[in-house]
Amino acid sequence: MSEATKVPGFAAPGTWIAHAGVAHAGTTHAAAPAPAPARPGPAVDDDLTADLGDGVSLLFATPMLRLLMPDAARVNPGLRAAILRRAQDDDGKAISNVGGWQSRNDLLDWDIPEAAQLKTWIAAAVRQMAQHSPLLRARAPGTTRFRAYAWANVNRDGHYNRLHLHPGEHWSGVYYVDAGQPDPAIANNGVIEFLDPRPTARAMPIPGFKFDRGISVVPASGMLLLFPSWLDHWVSSYRGPGERISIAFNCTLE
Repeated sequence: MSEATKVPGFAAPGTWIAHAGVAHAGTTHAAAPAPAPARPGPAVDDDLTADLGDGVSLLFATPMLRLLMPDAARVNPGLRAAILRRAQDDDGKAISNVGGWQSRNDLLDWDIPEAAQLKTWIAAAVRQMAQHSPLLRARAPGTTRFRAYAWANVNRDGHYNRLHLHPGEHWSGVYYVDAGQPDPAIANNGVIEFLDPRPTARAMPIPGFKFDRGISVVPASGMLLLFPSWLDHWVSSYRGPGERISIAFNCTLE
């Protein structure tokens, strides 16, 4: 077993998971020698496991950071005005968006103070997420190189974003400048939904457990989300007056 595949409480012989490595087709695991739960051990390479007690652990956790930025009320009006001005002068791009408007990916370079503030927030969010990696925590300040870029999205009534991910990046996220006025009578109106990244979960359902399900987040003005770039997500149709204005971003670390 490589260091990357060891998990707390399951690395020592005699636990209910064999010490033989990751299962492949045709691999036979050792039978469980005893029903007693193993004593949890130290984390090996990150904080992506959770001990629920009684010998039960959560493995392969997917981290997500969700923040409400305290100074959003001051920053959002400037971002909103700048984005709508750009939308009037630029045809934009169509990538995952169906309808609506998407800017070029140079938003963090716009010459407005609000863009600089957003870049500071993104860097702080990535730094906060990095604290859950012992490797990154151990680095001397200033030795981790950070790169980010962002683009604006404007969705109006009926617009949505197809299922997608962000290949070639490490962390992705979205900041909500203006959540709009979604019709509360419509279920899942304009939510961002993340899908379970384990494809075999949908092939072999287990009664009582909803492994293969989507988890939705209801947008709010001033909310910032950060998640792994490989996590599939989509945005349901926004139904209501006004605009849903958000800023998506990608980040890489070295």
